[in-house]
Amino acid sequence: MVMSLNGVWHLKDSKGEFETDAVVPGDVFSTLVDKGLMPNPYIGRNELVFKRLEDRDWIYTKEFEISKEPDRAELVLEGVDTVSRIYLNGVLIGETQDMFMEYRFRIEDLLRIGKNTLRVEILSPKRVGEVLERNNGRLHVSFQSFRVYLRKAQYSFGWDWGPSLPSGGIWRGVRIEMRRDARIHGSTAYISDLNGTVHFTGYVEDMSEPEGYSVRLAVNGETIGKVEGKRLGSGRGIFEGDFDLDLDLWYPWNLGEPKLHDFEFVLIKDGEEIDKESKRIGLRKVEIEKEPDEEGESFIFRINGERVFVKGANWIPVDTLTGWVRDEDYERLIQMARESGMNMLRVWGGGIYENDRFYDLCDEKGIMVWQDFMFACAEYPDHLEWFRRLSNDEVRQNVIRLRHHPSIVLWCGNNENNWGFDEWNFNNKVDGVNLGNRLYLYDFPSICSKEDPSTPYWPSSPYGGEKANSERAGDVHVWHVWSGWQDFREYENVRGRFISEFGFQSAPDLETLRFMTEDDYILSEDMIHHNKQGEGIERILKFINSEFGLVFDIEDIVLLSQFIQAEAIKTGVEHWRSRKYKTSGVLYWQLNDVWPVFSWSAIDYFKRPKALYY
Repeated sequence: MVMSLNGVWHLKDSKGEFETDAVVPGDVFSTLVDKGLMPNPYIGRNELVFKRLEDRDWIYTKEFEISKEPDRAELVLEGVDTVSRIYLNGVLIGETQDMFMEYRFRIEDLLRIGKNTLRVEILSPKRVGEVLERNNGRLHVSFQSFRVYLRKAQYSFGWDWGPSLPSGGIWRGVRIEMRRDARIHGSTAYISDLNGTVHFTGYVEDMSEPEGYSVRLAVNGETIGKVEGKRLGSGRGIFEGDFDLDLDLWYPWNLGEPKLHDFEFVLIKDGEEIDKESKRIGLRKVEIEKEPDEEGESFIFRINGERVFVKGANWIPVDTLTGWVRDEDYERLIQMARESGMNMLRVWGGGIYENDRFYDLCDEKGIMVWQDFMFACAEYPDHLEWFRRLSNDEVRQNVIRLRHHPSIVLWCGNNENNWGFDEWNFNNKVDGVNLGNRLYLYDFPSICSKEDPSTPYWPSSPYGGEKANSERAGDVHVWHVWSGWQDFREYENVRGRFISEFGFQSAPDLETLRFMTEDDYILSEDMIHHNKQGEGIERILKFINSEFGLVFDIEDIVLLSQFIQAEAIKTGVEHWRSRKYKTSGVLYWQLNDVWPVFSWSAIDYFKRPKALYY
């Protein structure tokens, strides 16, 4: 039996200023705006008004009733942002430290017949981060320095395309599971080669006995066999089995059909079904071809033995505030990506491990996913045992959660951190190892090879060659154009093997711009506030002026900035596609926006396409 605790909760702050209802899943700041208690942070410079809230804790409370005491009950929190304490009926039952992890707590001894009270205290990430940094030292970091000590979405504290709005909350679902015995999770099926053998595996948790568990397997409604569960220790088990099946394979849409099959995994104890998982899974073989040639070493994705030229963009979170994200946002954006001819999206490492709906849609539409782990543009304190252990738990849990999605064709350790080791003075080392490389070069590849041997691992983006951002091997980020003020025709001199980032800014749609400010002057305080890159507006004006001469009207600036952005990306794309397969893929920065902003996106915050999109 499952009791959902989603829906209306009570929310208040630690200083006694706010008290209101709040919807879970959700977040604090979007709740305050929706309730009319704070202004919309996306209009004008209202973002700055939220600074005074960053030192506060927030308390979520939920009352619920049960009619009888269960033999066994677990409180399941799918996602709490970020550091919190959990109380049931006044008793501390546990804490959370990682926004990206599911937490489970045994609670049958604390439940009461009748009314029960669950309390979740969200601690200020600013105060927690500052204490951790003060105690452990400041590291080399782009943007907010203490963020590296928090396993919270790193863009929460601001990026060069997003605001600093470090909200918190219960951002994913909450439920109570009442069971008599074990549960099954992480079930998956995959192929290692193309000979028809399908490997099944998954985990069994909370086994009351060391033996007697089995898993019945079915595909597309037909039972194919049964495998025995094997105890791993401490009530944990695993099931594994191989079956020869004639099933159509999953392909990216431009190579074939993204075929999915209905898999069912039924956990059985003493002849009785006690739990099950049902998933739509596609079977595919992923390889990265890395062969020496006259330009260095290739970096080519092969799906089921066939080369695929990658065409796509980088994906950032749908919204700065998680409480405003809806399934229809994913449906609209991924449909737009598919309609534009993309076959890959890169989930960037400063955001989040995305919602299930994102990956389901990519599976269905045949869009491959390059999946970063959530570490970006910084040194990370993996010399601290607690941080290393927490990071590994996070990665392991998310690989197990997501590994059944055929669209995920690459796990990647981080965004730009190894580039930083080479060229950005990220030079702190412990025992001769750069901070973070214990994770990217040792721990994460081991976790991925164990939990998802069907999907390759790559240490960083960019990575490969003598230096991480080499054009001769691996993937490359191209930022001397735009960030270095160089003309976009310079793209034609870049010979990278796989272009995983490059971009050019423009204004959002005029209607979006009118939402964020009433100003018409391009260098007004509001306009500059909505371009988070230093001298971003100045770059836009420089490139407009160099191509078209002096322009002053805001409508002309919007239009011409989008034209130049489109021409810039087109120049790079056409050059690199002409090199197929010396260059084997192009992912521009970026598909979407987290708020109304001047940025590198092809689709602005309100899903209005720019010229680049077309």
